[in-house]
Amino acid sequence: MNRIDAILRDPVFPRIKAAVIGATGLAYYADKDAALAERINRRLSDKPTLGLAAYLAQLAGEGPTGPEYQALINELTVGETFFFRYAEQFEALCAVAIPECLRRNRESRLLRIWSAGCSIGPEAYTLEILLKRHFADQLRDWQVSIVGTDLNASFIETARRGVYGNWAVRGLDPAVLAECFDRQGDLWAVKPRFREWTSFSVFNLVDGPLPNYPRGLGALDVVLCRNVMIYFDEPTRTRLLENLHQVLVPNGWLVVGHAETGQQVNSLFTPVPVPGATIYRKPRPGCAPAAALPAYTPSIAVEPSPTVESRPVESRPAEPKATEPKPARKRSTATESVARLRATAAKPAPAPLPTPQPQPASPAGSPAVADGDRAAALDACIALAERNRLDPVVHFRLGLLEEELGVGDPIAAFKRALYLDSDFALADYHLALAYWRRGKLAPAQRHFRNARATVAAHDATELVAEGGGLTVAELRSMIDLWFSGEEP
Repeated sequence: MNRIDAILRDPVFPRIKAAVIGATGLAYYADKDAALAERINRRLSDKPTLGLAAYLAQLAGEGPTGPEYQALINELTVGETFFFRYAEQFEALCAVAIPECLRRNRESRLLRIWSAGCSIGPEAYTLEILLKRHFADQLRDWQVSIVGTDLNASFIETARRGVYGNWAVRGLDPAVLAECFDRQGDLWAVKPRFREWTSFSVFNLVDGPLPNYPRGLGALDVVLCRNVMIYFDEPTRTRLLENLHQVLVPNGWLVVGHAETGQQVNSLFTPVPVPGATIYRKPRPGCAPAAALPAYTPSIAVEPSPTVESRPVESRPAEPKATEPKPARKRSTATESVARLRATAAKPAPAPLPTPQPQPASPAGSPAVADGDRAAALDACIALAERNRLDPVVHFRLGLLEEELGVGDPIAAFKRALYLDSDFALADYHLALAYWRRGKLAPAQRHFRNARATVAAHDATELVAEGGGLTVAELRSMIDLWFSGEEP
């Protein structure tokens, strides 16, 4: 019997496993005993006389911040990453989130960003490179803070050095490489001017207190927590998402990994789709996330309004079909400041659109419709749409849910919303996304254009209906991402 088999058969092994998962949240190892035993064996390789019981006692005695515990954590965590990983998410930050932060914080001139689970640091440095290459003029005289944290102290030491091998800078444009890095033999060092705003510290996302203002982890404008939660169990993910929600300012932005999206995130944040990625926005106080379908509660104005109910039947336009809902009178706003105008611009020839990308899998790896809560939400939304057939918001939200779950006919739902209110900019935008996801690029582009035309005459600071705090300027930026450089 080899040493790893002996570790697996040792009655103390389950206790070490429980202790490690409890301290780190790394539930990834819950069903990977052989992998965990192999990592423990690495740590015991130079301690041949130390049994598992004594090793457990050592871990328990020093706690997760102790040297041996940290050495074991170093074995358990993954440090593989590189600069501008998932570039489309950085493009989304550049096009939508950062400009919004600059507008929102123009008085305070503060910008606070957290790279949570930063590994060896490329993500945090990428943010400073992005900011200084694209927003240098706007950020002059601003106080900018980019904090990178990780559970692994060894990773943080590497991050602080800021020196990387070819693997970490693979794929970078040679011009960016020359501008942002100094060559040191076979290595690449981040130039000092791209390290001025960035700092690193060891922090345990599982049990570290949040917000944590002494560490700069509070009142944040942007949080990146990518490919971290996939290692946690559901209760830990839920708790962490709630903490991330707490550390962000209202309208702050969250970026998670492609495999970490889903209802858990949607219940707290408003999804903001952009080409190739979705970023998330914390609603303003008192506002529910736009995609969380709070329409099922009385607080949501999805029931027929007095205006609709009292409108004379004679005033309604002719119905296209007897079974189709009748178009309601256009509501100028959903709130007083909401932009929702009709697209009246001439429709130029379609421009190329990005190639449709496969949608991320359900985080649980199972069909989303199997989720009982969401299936019940879908049933409730369908029933609500039946009772409120003249309310465009109800059909819009049904379309969002059907699109998320991959069931029903979201395109038809978005079309009904637009039929009832042709000034519904986000309905045009999401209809365009739905077409794009199905490879129907021409109608997708047409509705992107409609959405853009709808908000064209509105002030940039106005709020977009059903946008969860999204402004006209931000929607314009999102739409612009879908057009080529030849677009006017």
